[in-house]
Amino acid sequence: MTGAGEEELQNAFQHFLATESTGKKGRLCLAYYPIHSEFNVLTALRNSGWKVALPLVGEGFSLSFHLYLKEGKEQLPLRPGAYGIMEPEKNAPVIHPEPQDILIVPTMAANAEGYRLGKGGGFYDRLMDRKPFDVLEKWAVLPEKLLDSPFPAEPHDLRLNKIITEERIVTYP
Repeated sequence: MTGAGEEELQNAFQHFLATESTGKKGRLCLAYYPIHSEFNVLTALRNSGWKVALPLVGEGFSLSFHLYLKEGKEQLPLRPGAYGIMEPEKNAPVIHPEPQDILIVPTMAANAEGYRLGKGGGFYDRLMDRKPFDVLEKWAVLPEKLLDSPFPAEPHDLRLNKIITEERIVTYP
């Protein structure tokens, strides 16, 4: 994602972090390193001083998370990993989320019920089978034009709690 749309979305996400999520700022945010057309959530999280963990792809489509940012400062180096995505080193200490933490998932589109369309690997969908990932608040940041996309949710699909676009914040119960 580039250009004016990226800037509008960055501004909207930065505003959301500064106003709507102030009570959550001390929590851990499990995020992702953006590739290709994915929105870069790390810019606003870094600027806002959030504590951020990034995933490392393991065997069997598993993900572990490792502290990457603390108060906006990098805590560990990243290297190209699975699928060419920047990720922590394999020996980086694993961080375990608590039920009050936040999970921001890469999202290609979302339907009217808040179900996300990912890239088809099922990494984040599989997280929902593990505690405490199943109870984390789940966010996505995507352009308005990709919200309310007409696709049916499948039983394994991850449902979001909040979607932030350049025009609005949508909350799903």
